[in-house]
Amino acid sequence: MKRIFFFLSIMLSHFCMQACSPDSSTLTMLVGTYTGGSSVGVYTFRINTVDLTYEPLSQVEIDNPSYLTVSPDHKFVYAVSESGNRSSISAFTFNKDAGTLRFLNNKQIEAGPCYILYHEHTQSVVTANYGSGTVSIVQIAADGSLADQQISFTYEGQSIVPRRQTSPHLHCIAATPDNKAIFATDLGTDKIHKIDIAPSQGQSKDINLIFTKSSSFEMEPGSGPRHIIFNKKHTFAYLINELSGMVSVLSLGADNNLALKQSILADTLLAGGSADIHLSPDEKFLYASTRLKGDGIVIFSVNGDGTLKRIGYHATGRHPRNFAITPDGNVMLVACKDSGMIQIFNINKQTGLLTDSGKTIPVDQPVCIRFVQ
Repeated sequence: MKRIFFFLSIMLSHFCMQACSPDSSTLTMLVGTYTGGSSVGVYTFRINTVDLTYEPLSQVEIDNPSYLTVSPDHKFVYAVSESGNRSSISAFTFNKDAGTLRFLNNKQIEAGPCYILYHEHTQSVVTANYGSGTVSIVQIAADGSLADQQISFTYEGQSIVPRRQTSPHLHCIAATPDNKAIFATDLGTDKIHKIDIAPSQGQSKDINLIFTKSSSFEMEPGSGPRHIIFNKKHTFAYLINELSGMVSVLSLGADNNLALKQSILADTLLAGGSADIHLSPDEKFLYASTRLKGDGIVIFSVNGDGTLKRIGYHATGRHPRNFAITPDGNVMLVACKDSGMIQIFNINKQTGLLTDSGKTIPVDQPVCIRFVQ
């Protein structure tokens, strides 16, 4: 009898572990939007990456949350409001199980933020401000809210493309893998600016003592640097240039110096609207979105030396801005701003190529996608 009870206990325990453990195929998704139409702000969904079904969870009203970042512990979400001279950052607590956001506070920053990074080592959020050509850094308080202390770095200069490059336009923030610096891409001056981080990072609460404006790396005139990412080995950075439509492969050296290794064309129509860039989780493939003409996703394979080979392209809805790849590498979701939808693609992990699933999620003017597992 005891032996039967023992086996029943084992079976029940196994069943409970399977039934009660989180489903790895289910993700919580946050979507940032522009609110000039019917959208009200940030939306959350539950999405299944196997059958591609989704469930709307919640929404929170905020003006033009064009970019979002989630704290590493998934307890807080920070959103920019890209709203001219009324631009700000808002902080929210986040219940990832229910997909709900609760407003904490907000702080006004420089005009036109279009990217936000949570920098864990300095307990701050950093924004690239397109409209004002600045970088804003705001300290995070112990309760996850935004503290009063903030600093701003202002840049100067221009480049050769009329109307697009008459002044600095900061577009992306990326922390170097060693956390000794952050890079800020500047579409308006064709530069990647470096901001150094003091060795005492995380110990000092005075962000004026943590961050220091440093050097800049010059890219090809008229290129328009937009988004930059790093590989996991911390050997290369990959940059999408909005105006030239080129992807730049940059080696990452000592003291976080960059050196150009390869330039390869993504936007063959030269429409001047390249937008986002991501590596597949296994880093065998790299994807870039292009807009304005021939809207779609360009696909590259990654060679052993970090260089790229163009292997494909897949059309999308209109104006594919940000896109995201699920952690398992099987699905890509593309925020098609002007089509009012998030388009869902299956990824062939052997070839890197995309297949349109035929499924979409209707959202007005989606421009940012974030996953929480």
